[in-house]
Amino acid sequence: MIQLLRRTHRKEALPSEAEDIKHIPIRKESSVIVILSGLALALAVSALCNLVLIANNRSLAVKKSVYVQQPDGYTGIAQEFDQTHREAEVIKKTATTWMQLSFEWDSQVPGADYTDKGIKVGKQTVPTKTYLASFLMEPGFREEFLTLLGRDVLPQTVFSGNHQSVVRFYSVSEPRQVASAKWEVDIVATRVDRSANGEIGEIPLNRTITLKAVPPVEPSLGEEEPLAWRRKVYSLAANGLMITEVTPLTIKP
Repeated sequence: MIQLLRRTHRKEALPSEAEDIKHIPIRKESSVIVILSGLALALAVSALCNLVLIANNRSLAVKKSVYVQQPDGYTGIAQEFDQTHREAEVIKKTATTWMQLSFEWDSQVPGADYTDKGIKVGKQTVPTKTYLASFLMEPGFREEFLTLLGRDVLPQTVFSGNHQSVVRFYSVSEPRQVASAKWEVDIVATRVDRSANGEIGEIPLNRTITLKAVPPVEPSLGEEEPLAWRRKVYSLAANGLMITEVTPLTIKP
């Protein structure tokens, strides 16, 4: 028990008189302790909340712009989640679009009414559509692909209008994630070649295409971009994907 001592003086205090002793009841003492403990706890919680708020504000201050992808392939800045996320349908669409542009040959320039004379890349000439599709490819691999295609695969009769082709798709697999922000898509297809005299043949075009996520590119001039081919390059890059490898796909019987 806590004791509070108070001395009371009298004019003629006798030596035998004891000092008055007053006590604080235990119940009141416990109430004070509880109140002080509650205040201390409230202050601690308040301080913790302030620290969390400060940390959150700092985190928001350093966040970078992030991107989300819509099913139609458009990638825009929005609420942050995973910057390397790409929808499965967009990955598949990018792979099939590349196949069509690369292997569907004719003598027409997209969006124009004149004959395609091709684009010269090194010592080889490739169709304009194939050239545009190559901007979906990783640098280095892009130039190698165009050189091999123009030298070993592409019939030069394409530019005279005597050779046309179309890609027929039989199977497009769901993307397999093989690494962080990297996927593979298996495509079973054929390329049907024909001339003015009729069909030449149907050639297997089975491929495994590897793609990785890259920052999407927006045109600097937007819809006012005057060059059609540059608008097409930007539209292909809007998916935020790049092809890093194309390998033959073996089909088991």
